[in-house]
Amino acid sequence: MLELLWPFPLIVVGISGTLNPYIIGLALGIALLPAPIRWASSGRFSQPSIIGCPLLLFVISSFVGLWASYQPMLSFPILLTLLGSVTLFFAIINTPSPRDGVVGLVVMAGLVATYFVTQYAHFAYPTELGRLAKLGRLTGSLWPNLVFFTPQVNAIAVFLEGGWFLSLALTWQSGGIKRLGGAMVMVIILYGLLISDSRGAWVSMAVTMGFWISSAGRFKLATVSGFLIVGVALIFLSSGFNAMLQTANSRLVLYHNSFYLLGDYPFTGIGLGETFALAYSRYQLLIPVPFLTYSHNLFLAIALGQGLLGLIAWLWLLVNFYRVVYQIETQKAPLLFRAAWLAVTTTLIHGLFDAPQFSESRWTMPMLFALLGLTIALGNRESETRPYRVLKPYKVSLPTAIALILLGGILFYRPLLGAWYANLGAVYQTQADLAPNLSESSREELTTIAVTYFEQSLRFNPTQRVANRRLGQIALQQQNFITAINYFEVAYPQEPDNQAILKALGLAYLWTGQLEAAESLLSQRNDQSEVVEELGNWQWWWGTQQRADLSGYAGEMVRRLGRRE
Repeated sequence: MLELLWPFPLIVVGISGTLNPYIIGLALGIALLPAPIRWASSGRFSQPSIIGCPLLLFVISSFVGLWASYQPMLSFPILLTLLGSVTLFFAIINTPSPRDGVVGLVVMAGLVATYFVTQYAHFAYPTELGRLAKLGRLTGSLWPNLVFFTPQVNAIAVFLEGGWFLSLALTWQSGGIKRLGGAMVMVIILYGLLISDSRGAWVSMAVTMGFWISSAGRFKLATVSGFLIVGVALIFLSSGFNAMLQTANSRLVLYHNSFYLLGDYPFTGIGLGETFALAYSRYQLLIPVPFLTYSHNLFLAIALGQGLLGLIAWLWLLVNFYRVVYQIETQKAPLLFRAAWLAVTTTLIHGLFDAPQFSESRWTMPMLFALLGLTIALGNRESETRPYRVLKPYKVSLPTAIALILLGGILFYRPLLGAWYANLGAVYQTQADLAPNLSESSREELTTIAVTYFEQSLRFNPTQRVANRRLGQIALQQQNFITAINYFEVAYPQEPDNQAILKALGLAYLWTGQLEAAESLLSQRNDQSEVVEELGNWQWWWGTQQRADLSGYAGEMVRRLGRRE
């Protein structure tokens, strides 16, 4: 148990957002202390882990994301939480009794579920208005107000869903009073998931339970639980079908825009933590205020925060993880091992619809890494007690790897260098536009650096879409409309469905009086009502600047687009 406690000071520091360097240093030292102790006693820093190398690469990519961040104070809490979560992973795979880790995670999930259920009526969620919210308020009103933290409801679902699978397995394996206690914990977790009204959680749990049904030797347990989850999910999904369709449509739009935003920062990402909101609004929606706080997709969140290096490391980690799962499952996996990897799978499937782990709800991140560590630890235990072959990473010879890299560099060096310089330009432009507490001279200096990198990008690839679009945005911001159009018209054919270029080029056409061309582009935006409202604001603002011509153009476009709605 002491092994499991070492990472928690660092996790608490990250979750709380503490930035005192002495506290951070102390917590980091405590978290890393077990490694040299293990080396001194056993000659190795940790038990073997097939996902250790990709996990190390994942951590390295997080420091790249920290460098790219326009406000490091937004990124440090996520970085510290990630480091604490990784040390928790290694703590779990080094525990002599993985079953104790299962019990610990179930207890933790049970405590969080109890807090959520008993305090639901006191959280005052303004947007939770359905039948499940009423049920939660009814049962929560029976308890006194002990609120010290108001969790986001989808984050609660992400935290609890994996714990429910572990509680199910523990309850099944226990007897007597332990089975009764396990059943009570399982029910409170399930009820917490119910009143969270997280359709993503229910869908992911139903799909994962389908995996269990198809592979479980204990068919009755899986069948009963699976039908229970699928039945309840279908009931509540059907009751909110229209809302589900609206949510799905808005998420697809978000993913589409986020993918294009990632294309501006492929090597570095936009930065760890809560950097998404302003970057997304500024460069995809072209509005000066935050609209959405995170990308609602685990894989996009990793790529946006840490670049493609982080995403590659994460995918490598998952490939190795499921290699372990496949080998042990083909030889009749124990119940706890199956519950652990299904818990991870549930979280990953839910991550396709929501991903609070890398946003303001970073307190959910340690649970994901704990479940990964628990699965590996249980797999290691099985390799000791049964004749399982110890898996090793796939090997690629060093000469082969060097040859492939050199070949790729020779064939694609100009596009790659163009993309690299465009990425650097985007990082410096973002810092110039969004970094707080900068003087005007500092912002101008950073903008000059960004323009230099964009121009360097165009020297390697004159049609580089990111460099052309970003230079066009800078020109548009400086009211050099003709220059902006020249850049945008190069970028537009390469990304004709990018909402950012549709709006930017449409506005540039509008301010030069090309109303037909502007209408053709602006009418393709998927947020027509917001565009009309924004053009109304432009009409007023240009009037205050004694630009009656531009104010008139904006008013005419309001009339035209309003007629289309």
